[in-house]
Amino acid sequence: MHKEVAYLFPAFALKYTGKEYDLISKKHNFDIDGRIAESAQLLELSIDSFDIHENNFLKSELENQILSYIFSCSFSDILYKESKRADMVSGFSMGLYSALYHAKSIDFNTGLYLIHDMYEAVKGVLKEEKYAMLSVVGFNRDDLEDYIIGSDSVEVVIQNGDYSFVVAGIENQVLPLMDKFLDEGAVHLSLFNLSSPYHAKFLLNHLTLFDSITRKYHFSDASLPLVSMIDQREIQEADELRLEVVKNVSQPMNYYRSITKMNDNGVKQFVEVGADTSLLKSSKFIDGDFKFQAIARGKYI
Repeated sequence: MHKEVAYLFPAFALKYTGKEYDLISKKHNFDIDGRIAESAQLLELSIDSFDIHENNFLKSELENQILSYIFSCSFSDILYKESKRADMVSGFSMGLYSALYHAKSIDFNTGLYLIHDMYEAVKGVLKEEKYAMLSVVGFNRDDLEDYIIGSDSVEVVIQNGDYSFVVAGIENQVLPLMDKFLDEGAVHLSLFNLSSPYHAKFLLNHLTLFDSITRKYHFSDASLPLVSMIDQREIQEADELRLEVVKNVSQPMNYYRSITKMNDNGVKQFVEVGADTSLLKSSKFIDGDFKFQAIARGKYI
């Protein structure tokens, strides 16, 4: 079957403009406030005090992940209501949960619980150690890996393009690298408001813990293929999707390779399904014969 459209689900929003909220609540009459309130009660979090104009949860890691999931799932529901269809889905980092929701492998509440439980598990593993994640633009992979030699905990955890990466590691090893990267000619550096080093190799030591979390919840076979951003496989079976959640916490991602492979396999249109345009921006680092839209800009629905 020819596959031309892929929906991509982002991990978290870097900024809310208000347009994404109006698109959901006003244009499509979707009660996102009710969904936020119900989620807040379910998880016993204060996200029901979220202010779209103040962006008051951007520095709260768990709350931002939950809100991003709520926005993506709300857009997903609207897409189905509007009879918009994709041929496959993929989730960027924590966006995996909303991709699973859209593919009907998990229900909405299961996604909430998985995000919460995985976050708490990773924080428990970290104990008091502080970690950091840094976006680095301007080096190829070989040069970047040469520059981080000697910083034992630091590794490349995400590749967004030929010259665009994310590194993660212990904070007191990541921060000194910023000056080194600038001296070597980095085009852009950006620290994320994240302290949990998702996709880092040391988390491989805790796969049993992460697996036990997924086994508390029900997974169904997906209604359409989910493309792994770890190894670019197309997955639909429930057990494989459950395993993907475990791997998603502890293994590096390659957004660049995922987009390239989907494009090579016939995908001509990518749609970012979330409150942000971060994946749209990352796609500018990737050459290919495709169009890319962000649903939050209001032109797709």
